[in-house]
Amino acid sequence: MLIRNAVPWSGRRLDGDTIAIANGVIAGVGSLDDVRALAYPAGPEIDAGGGLVTAGFSDCHIHLGVVAMDALQCNLAGATSIDECLSRVAAFAASSSRPWVSGGGWDLALFNGGYPTAAQLDTVVSDRPALLLNADHHGAWVNSAALRAAGIEASTPDPADGRIERNPDGTPSGMLNEGAVQLVARVMPSPSTDELARAIGGAADRVLATGITTWQEAALGAYGGFPDFTDAYREALARGLVRGRPSGAIWTPRDLTVERIPGFLAGAAVSRDVNTASGFPTPTIKLMLDGIVETRTAALRDPYLGDGADGSRGLSYFDPEFIQRLISAANAEGFAVHVHAIGDRAVGDALDGFAAAAPEDRAAVRNHIAHVQLIDERDVPRFAALGVTANLQPFWAYESQLTRQRTIPLLGEHRASRLFVFGELQRAGARTAMGSDWPVSDFDPWQGIHVAVTRRAPGDTVTPPLAPEQALTLEYALDAYTRGSAELLGEGTGLLRVGERADLAIANRNPFEGDEADIHLTSTRATVVDGVLVAGE
Repeated sequence: MLIRNAVPWSGRRLDGDTIAIANGVIAGVGSLDDVRALAYPAGPEIDAGGGLVTAGFSDCHIHLGVVAMDALQCNLAGATSIDECLSRVAAFAASSSRPWVSGGGWDLALFNGGYPTAAQLDTVVSDRPALLLNADHHGAWVNSAALRAAGIEASTPDPADGRIERNPDGTPSGMLNEGAVQLVARVMPSPSTDELARAIGGAADRVLATGITTWQEAALGAYGGFPDFTDAYREALARGLVRGRPSGAIWTPRDLTVERIPGFLAGAAVSRDVNTASGFPTPTIKLMLDGIVETRTAALRDPYLGDGADGSRGLSYFDPEFIQRLISAANAEGFAVHVHAIGDRAVGDALDGFAAAAPEDRAAVRNHIAHVQLIDERDVPRFAALGVTANLQPFWAYESQLTRQRTIPLLGEHRASRLFVFGELQRAGARTAMGSDWPVSDFDPWQGIHVAVTRRAPGDTVTPPLAPEQALTLEYALDAYTRGSAELLGEGTGLLRVGERADLAIANRNPFEGDEADIHLTSTRATVVDGVLVAGE
């Protein structure tokens, strides 16, 4: 394959305008005449039209399994009002013969600082249980039939890792946060492996079309209303439904105790071997430490603000001793650990956990902390010191309606000024990688890069940027989404150079020309994996 009229980029603008691919690797980068002089057999040619050509993007935190589930269920993403949500649910219920109505994607901001209720949902579906996850998948809206199916009533205690929202009389109101979702989800039937495999294949095609060639499925295990997607992934790969290079992180159950850590890791090691042999490596343990700020479930060092906060500092799903023991044991067994940490207390607990691991074990794997929405200033230098990668989800780092309505009032202005301290991490020498957390946010890497650089939503030139001193340069953000992410996932180098695997993303333009406000206009027009065109022209 020959890609001509290109702007090759690999950490910097490369000389030449042509890239040659042979036998699945990059054979030459230079002028058209120089590359043709390599005298490879004639093959297909792609005119890049002056667009930037980079190594393929690597998404270090994505949930294709959740997207697959969403494709089989009621989709509330993008609904702009409560009435629209209810209308969509009613239409789905009328068209579905499934015993449950399930789905999600609704936005907390629609409820003006409150939560949805079972009574609202009962008006459109009362004949069977309904469970609808919110857009960030950290909570669920359920109807009365679902509460009855799960046996949840006024006397039901909150689980240790979640909260049942309640009416003034103590009865459940219809909103479940974090681990409380599992009280209902555990009695809800799951789709078949065949259904999920086909849906995962469709989601993978969408990912490839944006230039993502490598990704990590961020949680493999039954949690939060979802089944374990491991079998579906293996089935999809065996049937050729997934192109690209997926890997996965094995979920740490919330009820795991210190005494059971050796058995858990022994089972994970068996799964790792089986999955790797099937082309689906799972060299990572996923450890979720807290929830999200907007539901007061992220673990903070200082209390939340506002009415109803009552001195709460959020939820910690595991105590510090457990975190340190698990990470130490996982690293010793050759597992990297992928931590979900939103609040500054959770980030600190994660770093303490990595510090407890033997340095030689820690250095042999690729540990990372995803999300890092709020980091204590004292913890920023510890990322570099411990060799822990900051796994950033850049698309979140702007002032959205949800940020204004819920995040900032719960944190206060000072803590809000420290949201997503990307620039601070860079200046402290931390390793950085990027991911989307799709379907929680946009999976197109160029949209995330736009936010990382401008600290504004794509297309917004009016709203003040969120903590503009934390912005990244375009060069740095692009390098993190290619080289940095590929390095973290252990899938190639993420570099465009002779001898490297030919996984490439061809953009429709050169974002280094023009204003930063236009970065979001960049999109992937073609994607190449192993020297084969898998998406685009």
